[in-house]
Amino acid sequence: MTKVSLVQEKFYLIIGILSPVIFYLYGYISVVLLILYYALNLKNKFVFNKRDIKKTLKYFLVFLPIIFVISFLCKLILFEYEEQKMVLEIKKNFYNNLFINFLLIIIVAPIIEEIVFRGLFFKTLKKFVPFIQASIISSLIFAIIHENILSFTILFLLSLYLTWIYEITNSILYPILTHSIFNFLNMSLIYMGSNG
Repeated sequence: MTKVSLVQEKFYLIIGILSPVIFYLYGYISVVLLILYYALNLKNKFVFNKRDIKKTLKYFLVFLPIIFVISFLCKLILFEYEEQKMVLEIKKNFYNNLFINFLLIIIVAPIIEEIVFRGLFFKTLKKFVPFIQASIISSLIFAIIHENILSFTILFLLSLYLTWIYEITNSILYPILTHSIFNFLNMSLIYMGSNG
């Protein structure tokens, strides 16, 4: 019995450390990671708690203006760089794929990215290094994997914030919720921009 749990633990550590690489190479096909995560963590409850929802939303409202100011400054300083390819594509064809974009960006992406970067990678790193180093490393990888210098700082800070939310709530649900809201707000801004 102990031998089996050691094998499972090693397997979990390997998947955790390699999760960003698998995500980068295979993108949303990495849903397998999501299944593995749930399979390995069935003992965890995946239930929202009213108090933690309020706390998460309250902190997000404080964090949001900071992100918008930093986003504005990045666009001023790094004006010669383009936005992410996905953002440019969405702006160009906003109405063509509205439902698919909504589904992918507001529901699928937050679930997969949070499980990969918080639930697997960060959680595994934390077994080897303290919280702050694990947060910084996982957030750097999260920002780098999006391959955009203009959004690097915002994504890095967002990732640090999501990691902190994950740590204080001890649940993957709250970073997923926050990430979804963040992506929804970005989609709304794109929509407003596409309407003049």
